[in-house]
Amino acid sequence: GLKPTDIDALKPLLRAEITQICVGPSDLQFNFHPSGNVTVQGRCELIDSAGQVVDVWEDNTHSGMFRFPELLMTPVSDVVIDSPKSFVLQFANGMALRVIDNSEQYESFSVGNLYV
Repeated sequence: GLKPTDIDALKPLLRAEITQICVGPSDLQFNFHPSGNVTVQGRCELIDSAGQVVDVWEDNTHSGMFRFPELLMTPVSDVVIDSPKSFVLQFANGMALRVIDNSEQYESFSVGNLYV
């Protein structure tokens, strides 16, 4: 899970832009410019400006059309830890990426040197 002090590991993503999304057999990676990386092995949700979940990646499966590229080249406008199990990257276009720790046994995500 996440501790409130883990926000320090997430803050470098503020104002960064996703320049690449990589899909692997067991992970989804978001690479940022000028620097930063979020690797998801667990669950992440793409949330539209109305607060609706429009796509989900979980354990190499996703719902519907793959919409995560809508985040490309859009600056991160806010970073929050919204629960002990998740954080949200809010983007300037109104979209949000929620990354969730969905496993008690295995690593669910990493951000830089933070592994959860």
